[in-house]
Amino acid sequence: MRTVSVAEARNRLTELLREVEQGAPVAISRRGRGVAVLIAEGDYERLRSAAGGADFSAWLANWRARAGTGFDGISPDELARWSLAE
Repeated sequence: MRTVSVAEARNRLTELLREVEQGAPVAISRRGRGVAVLIAEGDYERLRSAAGGADFSAWLANWRARAGTGFDGISPDELARWSLAE
């Protein structure tokens, strides 16, 4: 997943949205720390569905709490394996 700064995202939003539409999520960072990820609407809807219709932000907060502080994220290999499983 490509990572861009907030400033770069602001200056290149149209280009980044095209990448996301083609299936490539884009991470956005501020001062080297991740703050957001742009994902396609279909991916977002799948995440909402996986949450069982619950409010996505509440589901995400719950998931983060369960993941704990030692969670380092999902590797690109894991993500690729999961997306191929669908």
